[in-house]
Amino acid sequence: MERFALLIGDTDTLQDGNYLRFGNALARAGCQVWLCPIDTLRLEQAIVCADGFRVEVPLLHGAATPQVSPISLDAMDLVWVLSLGHRDSFLDKMQLLFSLSQQIRVINSTDAIMHLKSKYLIASQSRHFRHPDTWASTSPQTLFEIMHREGGKFIVKPPAASFGRDVYFLTADSPNVHVILQSMCGPEEDRYCLLQRYVEEIEQGEKRVLIAGGEPVGQYLRTATRDHRTNVEQGADVTACELTADEYNYCRKIGAFLQQQGAAFAGIDLVYPWVLEFNVINPGGITTVESLTGEDLTCRILGALGFPNQT
Repeated sequence: MERFALLIGDTDTLQDGNYLRFGNALARAGCQVWLCPIDTLRLEQAIVCADGFRVEVPLLHGAATPQVSPISLDAMDLVWVLSLGHRDSFLDKMQLLFSLSQQIRVINSTDAIMHLKSKYLIASQSRHFRHPDTWASTSPQTLFEIMHREGGKFIVKPPAASFGRDVYFLTADSPNVHVILQSMCGPEEDRYCLLQRYVEEIEQGEKRVLIAGGEPVGQYLRTATRDHRTNVEQGADVTACELTADEYNYCRKIGAFLQQQGAAFAGIDLVYPWVLEFNVINPGGITTVESLTGEDLTCRILGALGFPNQT
């Protein structure tokens, strides 16, 4: 019987989403499944351990999180990272998972998490897909000079943020441009800030495409309403959509690239032909697609990833 550990965020109550649906489906298929808060990762001599609980009855949204107990992750057949937990311990957790991945399969790979979570690798892959022109610096003056020299509209954001937090639409003539750039780089100028060319086509909406095992498995359209951000958490509208033939083939090509990078399950933010970013940690979309279309993608995703008995 295969043994799987899903690494999740710390939570007092269970929430509907990827870990709940994947955990239930894998347990129904006869697998032994544990859910472990990722911030309990630790090393005990040569063994990577965590605290977790086994999925023995269906997990229900809103139920209290069961009591956890110590488990050895070295004894698992697979570990699936579905949360990064606390930011300050990110590097330590990646190093623990890297040592673990020398023995067992880890989804997504630590290389994928390290390099696709931020935007630097994405900006250098023009042979695989198109990405808006991007600059990065810890110097607000350098970033302002780029804006002034290049002209036009820009998005300013952190390299590895999520949910649309600290994402600004600016031009070199914006009245608050210097304040925002200084805030993003920090008072000691020790934080990197990304400057990205604004893609006008996003005003017609952005597609979130879920990729599993290199294949597109579902998508929906996000359209900004309150400001420039298309994040659902920031009030964007969501509607059901299809991929055009060109978009589908493009996503399959990108899926092959993601597979090569060790990203078996990811979300693409697509404004064709522009790839804006990847989500390789816990890509949202399963519950949104179901609310829009009635289709539950859980088993389709797990089947595409090679998990047993998914129909």
